Amino acid sequence: MSQTLKRLFIGHLRDLKGVTAFVFALFLSLFTLAQPANAQERLPDLNVTAVEDGSISKDLHLPSYEWYPADKPAVGLVLAVHGLTLHAKRYEVLGKAFAAAGFYACACDMRGFGRCYYNEQHTFCVAGDCKKKVDFQKSYLDLVAVATRMKKDHPGLPLFALGESMGTALCVKMAAEHPELVDGLILSGPTVKVHPLMFFHPSNMMAGAFALFIDPKFNVKMNGFVTKLVSNDQYIVKELIDDPLCRKSLTIAELLNAKKFAGSTLANAKKLKQDEHVLVIQDSQDFCMVPHAVTSLTKRIRSSDQTIRWLHAHGHILLETAYLKPDTVEALANWVEQHDAVHDEFARSIQSEIIKFGAKRSSDI
Repeated sequence: MSQTLKRLFIGHLRDLKGVTAFVFALFLSLFTLAQPANAQERLPDLNVTAVEDGSISKDLHLPSYEWYPADKPAVGLVLAVHGLTLHAKRYEVLGKAFAAAGFYACACDMRGFGRCYYNEQHTFCVAGDCKKKVDFQKSYLDLVAVATRMKKDHPGLPLFALGESMGTALCVKMAAEHPELVDGLILSGPTVKVHPLMFFHPSNMMAGAFALFIDPKFNVKMNGFVTKLVSNDQYIVKELIDDPLCRKSLTIAELLNAKKFAGSTLANAKKLKQDEHVLVIQDSQDFCMVPHAVTSLTKRIRSSDQTIRWLHAHGHILLETAYLKPDTVEALANWVEQHDAVHDEFARSIQSEIIKFGAKRSSDI
């Protein structure tokens, strides 16, 4: 795409809102993905600033990635949480798109993943607290600290917690235990029920047997998991295999800890506030989580503001990739547009008017 054509699209983007702006932003962000990352990088074609290891990283000692509008205040916040074996920079394309659409987006590596793990200098380890070790409970506390910092730095702005796969367990837990921090949940492939193929696919069984009986450190190779189960799109599979920051193996203990932590998702879902805004994106051919099990999740969420977007034949990884599908983009864009500040104010105004005319809320009965 020529620079002139890019500028033409950007000129139109400034005059657009909601779905159209988000889709244009996402489209343009694909053309900047190959640019080299700096500590702070201005993306003029998108009016986006990308920051690696900024103030959040320095203060909280976490590898962090931030994307925000370069020429205007943010209208909302997005805190993205990555899945098992992955890392925060997997959200690079999505983060740029949110920023171009007016949001401040942030993602940090969980302990034992990404640059927390592939870091021989222990850069992010402080006072004996080693972040090279997988620890989902401590990663959850890190997430709460990041969300608290984002809300403090941007008072009054809504925060959407966005998670995929294992990341959804942390997002739901934070929304349940800290409702003051989370104004909405975006959950892709939520951790409700692990698919039997995760245990009984031949490649996974062989990897598990090798780890149990042969490998002295009980490391389970994740190659079969990525190539056979994560996605139907071979471009996404290759993208993950070639990514040097993705974990290539996990110990049996780490996998069991992940399963245990993810098992709390349904219990935490019951604790979500009644007006929580929730978007669930689930694919019919998800071989990591049982697709129809999301109904168990929605039954436990008391909020009436739930949207489930069913996709077909896309696979498990939908958000943490440069190869985002149009259906996924549409699901995100429509939902975000419906839950921006203007929409919320309009909904509250309508509710107030309806009550004036004699309607009763269930809490009044």
